[in-house]
Parts: sequence; structure tokens; C-alpha cells
Amino acid sequence: MAKEKPAKEPLERYQPNAENEKPIPEEKDKHAGAYVSLQHIDKVYDNNVQAVFDFSLDIKRHEFIVFVGPSGCGKSTTLRMIAGLEDITRGQLYIDGELCNDKTPKDRDIAMVFQSYALYPHMSVYDNMAFGLKIRHMPKAEIDKRVHEAARILQIEEYLDRKPKALSGGQRQRVALGRAIVRKAKVFLMDEPLSNLDAKLRVQMRSEIVKLHDALNATTIYVTHDQTEAMTMATRIVVMKLGRVQQIGTPIEIYQNPVNLFVAGFIGSPSMNFFRVKYDKGVVTFSTGEKLDIPAAIVKGKNIPSEVIMGIRPEDVRPGKTAEGKPEDGVYPIEVRVAELLGQEYYIHADFGGTDLVSKFPAERLISIHDKMAVSFNLRKVKFFDPKSEVTL
Repeated sequence: MAKEKPAKEPLERYQPNAENEKPIPEEKDKHAGAYVSLQHIDKVYDNNVQAVFDFSLDIKRHEFIVFVGPSGCGKSTTLRMIAGLEDITRGQLYIDGELCNDKTPKDRDIAMVFQSYALYPHMSVYDNMAFGLKIRHMPKAEIDKRVHEAARILQIEEYLDRKPKALSGGQRQRVALGRAIVRKAKVFLMDEPLSNLDAKLRVQMRSEIVKLHDALNATTIYVTHDQTEAMTMATRIVVMKLGRVQQIGTPIEIYQNPVNLFVAGFIGSPSMNFFRVKYDKGVVTFSTGEKLDIPAAIVKGKNIPSEVIMGIRPEDVRPGKTAEGKPEDGVYPIEVRVAELLGQEYYIHADFGGTDLVSKFPAERLISIHDKMAVSFNLRKVKFFDPKSEVTL
């Protein structure tokens, strides 16, 4: 996927008014425990297009924070504001207790890794890694020590004399990481660094970056549109949509307790199944007539409207048992429309309740299109969403 470009982020016009033109009071003491603190950050471009709205986040030292969301959600713009590559329209940014709104990028003590690697093609790997230290007039012996130390960690010592064009994509990304490592910066910023790599190498580099983060005891802010990267790498995830934060939490918190329909659908692969259903006294009725009896514990204390959106994840739709060729109670027949084999399991697509239903089946036998099968629902995992506000009930 193409890298986000600020001009193409959410086309929402900034509407100045008395409230949003007031300066936001500094809250330094309130956020004293944060290593990086973003307080009510807005980004409005010169053409009055607002890309980021009231972004607030406190990041602890040594956290691995991932900004995730679809292209154009404002995540790269927020990262660039932290780096100093974009001006902050409103709000305050603190790094290690210092207000950084007006500091230049070189004075913020951050190191950034870009999607494009941004290596100098005419320089060797060694010189690419050493360049930032040289312009800071660091002693030659210290530069040499840092470059070789980073190259050893990244296993690229044998490539130090090569030019970038002689390296593979994964090796170039390691050089870009090495250039950041030698800085020994307070904060590492990574903007979709793996999006140019093939699928197998992305998986490998994910674990390499996490190990590197732990080895360096670093504080890392990482941007991606890939929710799998977010789930597997993050200490905490920030889910964004159209410039606004939707939810902040650990991967397991966001996966198990999404706050709204967008987060529920964006996090998880395959995506959560959604159905528009009718609800009455603990019974859900689909548009095609199928009924589910929802456990009382799931709906207790909830004000569920008569028309509601029900969600259930594919792993909670399981193979159902049949007795003498007929489905048992709570088991429903389906006809396979698509069967995707992923080694040990299938993703089965079928029409159910007037909607495409995705379920996970173990690959114990060959499953083909038009096969007649049966499914049961783990109803304790069902989520309900308000059809108007899309908030989780």
C-alpha cells in the first residue's frame, strides 16, 4: 500500500470558533509519568483541511506503541509531528519532560526509520550509518564503535563496504535501522518500515524489530496500516480513523473488547462477522429467519434495541455436529461458497442470515465449494453494536 501523504488525509474542513481557537493550557504536571506526552494535538493544513483531531496519548519509557488505521487516518501525520517534520497546529508535545513544539527535528533526540529506507545511493553502508554522527562532529573512534556495534546487532557487518544497490530489501531495511540505532536516541519513530518487503520477510523483520527494541531498551512509536503487525508487535495500540483516536489499549484489550464497530472490524483477521438482526427477550432473529438464543450473561444490564448489529469472530463460528444427517439444536446448515486453505485450517465463506459468514474449520479433510456443512456459534463471544452510533453495547 502506498505511503500516506498528508495532503490526502481526511478532507475535513477546519471550522474555527471561539472554543477551538483558545490556547490549550499546559498540563505538564498532570502527565509527569510520561516519557512522550501528546496533549490535545491538532493538525490543520494551510488549506483548512484538518488531518488530526484532539490526539492525546501518554507513552511510558520503553513502551512499543503502534499507530494503526487505514490509509488517510492521520497516523503518519501524527508521527511526523512528533518528529518535527510537520508543525503542530494546536496542543503540546513533551519528550522526556521537555516541551518540543518549537524544537527542530535535530534537537528532539529522535531517530526515524522511513518506509522508503532513505539511504544515500552513492555512500557505502558504513557511511550511510555514520552520516548522522559525522554531521554532529562526533569523534571518529566513537563513530566507528557505534557503527560496528549496530552492524553486529543487525548482522550486516559483512555488508559495510557495499553500496545500497547491492543489497536486498531486507538488508537495506537493516541498514536504515542501523542508522537509527547508532544515534542512541530517546525515541525511535518508524513509519511503515516493512511495507516494501515481501510477506515472508515482513514476518521475519517484525520479530527482529521487537527483539531490537527490547535489546536497546528503546521507546518506539511505530506506524502501520497492517493490523497483524500492530497485534504482534505492540505494547499498546492506538487505533485511528479519519484523524481521530478510536481506542487505545493492549492488543488483547482491543481484540476482546472493541469500543465500536470500526475497531471490531479493523482488528482481527479475518474480520469479525456482522449481522443486522432483530432482538427480543434474549432471542436474535436473522433476516432469513434463523434464530439464536443469547446467554443471559451476555445481555444482562444492557439496553439492546429491537434492531441491532451483532458481531462474532470467525474463530467463534465452529464446525457443528449433526445427528443422522440433521443439525442438532443450535447447529445450522451452510453451503460452502469459498474455502481458503491456510495449512492447518480453512477459512470457510458461506451465506448465512443474508450475509457472508466467515468461519474457521480445521483442515482434517478436503473442503470444496458447494459442500454442505454445519456450524455452531460460541454465543458467549457475541458482541452487540448500536446501529446508529456504532458503539459497542
